[in-house]
Amino acid sequence: MSSTHKNRVSGFTLIELLVAVGLLAIVFVGILNMLDTSTTVSKVEGALADTQENVRFAAYHIMRTVRMTGGGEMPFARDDGTWVCGRLLNNETGAVTTDLGTVQVAPGSDVLTLRGFYEAPPFFTNRFDVRPDLGKITIRERRQKGDASSDVINPLAGVDPNSLVGRGVVFMGRREYAVGKVTTAAFNGEADPDRQLEIYYDGGDGPWPSLNPTGAALSGSEPAFTVYRVGIINSFTYFVAPDNTLMRQRADSSGSRLEPVAVNIGSLQVVFGVDTTGDGMIDTWSSTATAAQAAAGMVGAMRITVLGRTPFDVRDLSGAGSGWQEPVATFQIEGDPALSATLFNRGAKWRRMDVTAGLRNFTL
Repeated sequence: MSSTHKNRVSGFTLIELLVAVGLLAIVFVGILNMLDTSTTVSKVEGALADTQENVRFAAYHIMRTVRMTGGGEMPFARDDGTWVCGRLLNNETGAVTTDLGTVQVAPGSDVLTLRGFYEAPPFFTNRFDVRPDLGKITIRERRQKGDASSDVINPLAGVDPNSLVGRGVVFMGRREYAVGKVTTAAFNGEADPDRQLEIYYDGGDGPWPSLNPTGAALSGSEPAFTVYRVGIINSFTYFVAPDNTLMRQRADSSGSRLEPVAVNIGSLQVVFGVDTTGDGMIDTWSSTATAAQAAAGMVGAMRITVLGRTPFDVRDLSGAGSGWQEPVATFQIEGDPALSATLFNRGAKWRRMDVTAGLRNFTL
């Protein structure tokens, strides 16, 4: 009887069960908080990794374009104070007028225009196929029409005439050049391999008039120099849009086209390397270098700074991100002391990359 009674009353009381459940709840809440913090940290680190990759891609993309400017020995600027193959608008905000129209720019972003480079090899021609009196250039696929032994000097199979409209055209020869704007382009009906591409051009508008040495369209007769190449050139304008996308604006048959380059980019900053002493060494970085300095051979390089940011505010996340502010030093640009960190959302985490490219500093 005593043993049976003892077995019947053994077990946990209600209070003991409530205490155990409470302890387990505390443990589970701690585990969940730890997992939530880990997820938050993982989200931030993943976004930072993506941002760093976007910053790297954007910086080297622009640097590659900078290195291609000045093709055909066109100057970066003229000695009359006119920018030719480059133009910098510093620390812009809102609506900004470019060579190709108006764009919306994120606060504090520079607007960089680069001109005078080729996306395809130039065509070979001769001075008699360049008719400024008609505003026409004929590009021949084969040296001698109908001659099976004649060399193909301009493979035209992959050329889309419509893609040439709106872009610049440069005639090159003996270190001289002149530029106009392509108005129409089409094949004249000849068959492969005797195709002929007919390009019509005028003095241009937008970016192209400033590329002419005299400021006037080539007209009246064939060029005074022997034309041996005709190149189709473009003008790209880079800026950061308010939605934190690095954009590229380019000429096309409709006037201009906007193309996204990289996302999660907070700002683009550019400064010029200037040789103020004439010793061939860059001694100053400046966002206010002048065209006259460039034409005098004083501007020899461009430093491009791309600032990327996470697509969300870290300080708005629960846990470790609370109270975060990006250090002011992240936004300090040598040669541009006017740039203020107050223009940027410091609640996000930022990454930056600085790259330097030399300029083809041809002068007239």
